[in-house]
Amino acid sequence: MCQPKMASVISLPFDGGAVREYRVTKYDPALRAPTGEYKSDDWIMFSQIGQSFRGAALTEQEYKRVENAYVQAALAFLNESGIAALRVVGLENPRKSQLEFAEGSLLPQESLSDVFGRILRNEFWCRFQADDGFVHFGWDYYMYIGVPRRCPEAEQTASELGLYVEEFTSPFHKETDDQ
Repeated sequence: MCQPKMASVISLPFDGGAVREYRVTKYDPALRAPTGEYKSDDWIMFSQIGQSFRGAALTEQEYKRVENAYVQAALAFLNESGIAALRVVGLENPRKSQLEFAEGSLLPQESLSDVFGRILRNEFWCRFQADDGFVHFGWDYYMYIGVPRRCPEAEQTASELGLYVEEFTSPFHKETDDQ
């Protein structure tokens, strides 16, 4: 298991302050090419349950374990950093999934567990933003977290859940919100 690294401080267009940015994933950084490309055969989405990767079938149980690890890690960072709610920004819903929120909705932390799970299952896509942080998801099971300060307990929680915590800038930043 990877030991979490301290994330770098990066200025972002939230409130003029700085946030620490993390990439939190199931992908072992030791298996990356020098260009950053992940070299191992691994699943990247919910719809791949039943397919084989590295000689073993992805089971629903294993998928749910990993999805839960992502959700718990994201909530740990939000809890430790004191971010109580996130705003939905850049909502894309091509499958017309029934959503209990809309573009610009402010979601309290209590509702994020279900919402994060649904985004990981590719039911819809958006960015989750706060004045002092964010949670972004990539289609290929990458999660990016920005928080106002280092969160050593959340880093440790993610690591204990089998995830890797790396310094990394989210590729989903926008200069202006899509509101």
